[in-house]
Amino acid sequence: MKDANLAKIRAAERASHIKMYQEMPLYQSEGWLKKAIKTILELLPLFDNRQNLKILDLGCGVGRNCLPFALKYTCDIDCVDILDLAIEKLNLNAQHLNVQDKIHGVAAAIEDYEIVKNEYDLIIAVSALEHVCSKEVFFRKIDEIKNGIRAKGVVCLVINTGVQERDMTTGENLPAQFEVNVSKEELQTYLKDCFDGWKIMKETVSFQKYVIPREQRFAALTSEVVTLTACKEEKVSVKHRTADVKRLGK
Repeated sequence: MKDANLAKIRAAERASHIKMYQEMPLYQSEGWLKKAIKTILELLPLFDNRQNLKILDLGCGVGRNCLPFALKYTCDIDCVDILDLAIEKLNLNAQHLNVQDKIHGVAAAIEDYEIVKNEYDLIIAVSALEHVCSKEVFFRKIDEIKNGIRAKGVVCLVINTGVQERDMTTGENLPAQFEVNVSKEELQTYLKDCFDGWKIMKETVSFQKYVIPREQRFAALTSEVVTLTACKEEKVSVKHRTADVKRLGK
């Protein structure tokens, strides 16, 4: 992706996220900051018998998806977001919930954050990896996530694919303001190969539509959201795996 186009896309994303973070208090607003996503809440019980968890949240925002783990478990959570404002509000939210000692915020682009091998019990990337700087980095980062997981650790990936945007007023088709916009088929094929041998706990595709601010207008954004949660342990047989896989929405 050319530098000018990347800068334009990131400026648009920055503006829309800053607007939401300034206007929508975490867990107190209607909309997408009201609570952690369903997939994250489903994962919480998996760690009930684990101690001293190490967690990485890529594209953490203001803590929507990582703070439930901080509230429930003894853990250290590395939180990465490109926006300084997001990390500032994350730290304030952690202080408000009295879990600030568990949260370690880093203001950085995901592509610049090195994931240490065999370091984490859980890596979360919710609507985040599609905002790295290129398709090449996108797939490389998925590999880094896989390699960053300890034995019996879990990955939780939620990725927008096939993104389209349309002006809410005129109906005009707009360029999708996403750095990486792969098809669901390409992503699913890559994930299947990458996590071969892992226990797949959830793999779904769900159609999503919502409104997002774009400069002086609002856009209707649609995407096919690919969700994968997988555990680094021996793969179960096909007949048993069928019972394990949850066919749920995002």
